[in-house]
Amino acid sequence: MHELSGLLVDVLGSRTWGAYFPHRVTYHPSCHSLRMMRVGDAPLRLLRAVRGIDLVDLPDDETCCGFGGTFSLKNPDVSAAMGADKVSAVLQTGAQVLCSSDNSCLMHIGGVLPASGRGGHHASRRDPGEYREPRRPAGEQVSGP
Repeated sequence: MHELSGLLVDVLGSRTWGAYFPHRVTYHPSCHSLRMMRVGDAPLRLLRAVRGIDLVDLPDDETCCGFGGTFSLKNPDVSAAMGADKVSAVLQTGAQVLCSSDNSCLMHIGGVLPASGRGGHHASRRDPGEYREPRRPAGEQVSGP
């Protein structure tokens, strides 16, 4: 079993994507990807291959966001505080997009983000695999940089 970015980068050897994403992005590695799946830096290598991206380091990136499956249900106050700390770190980066390959982390951080009180600041959430070039019909011209 492979996580998508590990499959694309490590197994299939993909190095270029033809993708273009001119935004400031930061990446949150989930606890599961770090400790159970041992994904390593494959998601970051995938993101670095995207043209135009401004990939910025997330402070304390290996710190848990606070979701942790049933942890958030059994310890809601601690989970919310951990989520607030993660949101603070994300906002420090000035990123427009928070990227993670774990949807539960993205859901949790996205749920805490509006409560951060950062008047109107919005960071969208994406999986690293979403930065691939979309499929085009044969013969269609690609525009842009």
